Amino acid sequence: MNQPHSSFLPLPTDEAIEPFRVEGTMAVRSLVRELLASRSLVAVFAADDPDVFIVTRLVSLEADSLELDFDADADRRHALLDAPYLTVVGTPGSVKIQFRLQNVETVEASAKPGRAIAYMLSATVPAEGWRVQRRNAFRVHPPVEDQAVVVLRQPGKTEPAGVLTDISVGGLALTWPADDAPALGTRLRHCRIEAEGIAPIPCDLRVVRIETAPGSSRPTVSCEFEGMPHTVSRFVQLYVMDIEKRARKATQRA
Repeated sequence: MNQPHSSFLPLPTDEAIEPFRVEGTMAVRSLVRELLASRSLVAVFAADDPDVFIVTRLVSLEADSLELDFDADADRRHALLDAPYLTVVGTPGSVKIQFRLQNVETVEASAKPGRAIAYMLSATVPAEGWRVQRRNAFRVHPPVEDQAVVVLRQPGKTEPAGVLTDISVGGLALTWPADDAPALGTRLRHCRIEAEGIAPIPCDLRVVRIETAPGSSRPTVSCEFEGMPHTVSRFVQLYVMDIEKRARKATQRA
């Protein structure tokens, strides 16, 4: 494959990803354990519809079944339950995991000790899935009309904003708003991502790469997210998915 697959949208289960198929319940259990161990958020789609989904997390894995947090609004839950199957997509580390769930049911979890979740989704572990090695953490580039920036908070200084050049669930890159780039390893606390159509997303960053294009005095600074809560990661993931969907629709219209 010459291009990486979309970050969180379902992969088309065609010949292109046939080499990445895993078969057997035990093999798919390993995929589920990988998602659980990494505490990865997952997207759950109604069949392969990119517009009907929730962002959630796996809660448990039993011998032949799994459970997911299903605390979505009632309309969204019903739309998912009415689908012929559900597609689960997760991106732990440098891989993309996908599998389908059928014969799903909801479980009221509020009565279970220690469970703060009101609803869970229960399903049988499927007998096939896909595990695709990712190439570049599925970075996406916000379109110009988003006016996406990263607002930086530095002690004793104003809050300059650098243009957000790309973003993934693992980090982002921005055009540094001044000539003096930070040192590698610098931690940037209490920053935020701002763009048209989304609420500001707070984030702590660690600088991992600095590149300056020939003839430019403004470097591109790549950062990893640090200590980001799952609730905030969910907003990042939703924004990445939204960019991907818009890019895909623009390609289809072209």
